[in-house]
Amino acid sequence: MSDGRRCRGRARLMYVDSHVHFWALSRGDYGWLKPSNPVLYRDYLPEHLLPKLQERGVEGVIAVQAAPTEAEARFLLELSLRYPIVVGVSAGLDPFAATFAASIERLRESPAFKGVRLNGSDFLRAQADEEARSKLEEALRLMERARLTLDVLLRPDALAAVAERLSETPALRCVVNHLGCPGAGSGEPRDARWSEGMKRLAALPSVSAKLSGMLTLSERPEPLRPYVDELFDRFGSARLLFGSDWPVALQAGGYDDVVERFESLLPAGLGADELRLLRAGNARRIYGLGDGE
Repeated sequence: MSDGRRCRGRARLMYVDSHVHFWALSRGDYGWLKPSNPVLYRDYLPEHLLPKLQERGVEGVIAVQAAPTEAEARFLLELSLRYPIVVGVSAGLDPFAATFAASIERLRESPAFKGVRLNGSDFLRAQADEEARSKLEEALRLMERARLTLDVLLRPDALAAVAERLSETPALRCVVNHLGCPGAGSGEPRDARWSEGMKRLAALPSVSAKLSGMLTLSERPEPLRPYVDELFDRFGSARLLFGSDWPVALQAGGYDDVVERFESLLPAGLGADELRLLRAGNARRIYGLGDGE
């Protein structure tokens, strides 16, 4: 790598990876994992990633749901007991289920339980149905009171709906996953809904965004640069996080490729304090890991 930003003292850099998945196929609740995808259709556990984390200076990872069940959340929390590198878990729960509040209370027994990930479709459903809206608002208020972090996986068509709901829970920390999935590698013109939605979300001080999933969003880094630059303009260095999206990223490259793409797309001229925030400090603060900067 010739870009100096890609090799700024590699061995000395420290990261918190805010977006990693682990799964064991025998658990049986990963409906989206299919044998037709041989890269992903196998077990991925912390021991498979740990050597690379140590090599790259990753001091902790947030394990993000790969199945929408409390059982999977408990599986991830058990991994956090066995592997200290798993410093937090973002669970997959149904905000419309009558069991949502009880699941939150049970999971909060573990200090590694840090939040819940929802889909953009949940917010679009709430936009179209009054009963669903009431249940989602109740779930978000519960998370706000519990000081949990909301991860959201969504596309441009749902950004505005998320911003509308989050405006009612201003203290709820929220992290938009994978740049808001702008479709940067599709060759399509930029979706105006992405820019407008990110503008509305960035106006909410408790909302941040992950620079994650960037290998699978685009084969090359150049199509991503305008989107990353806009996120820096709107959110600044204090509200953006590094995330690998491993092992999903293995469909396009290895863990080294993930880190190098992240580093290569950081704007020139960032100071040492900003780089520490982007690589680790923001994740510590937003997920309540302690020693937040």
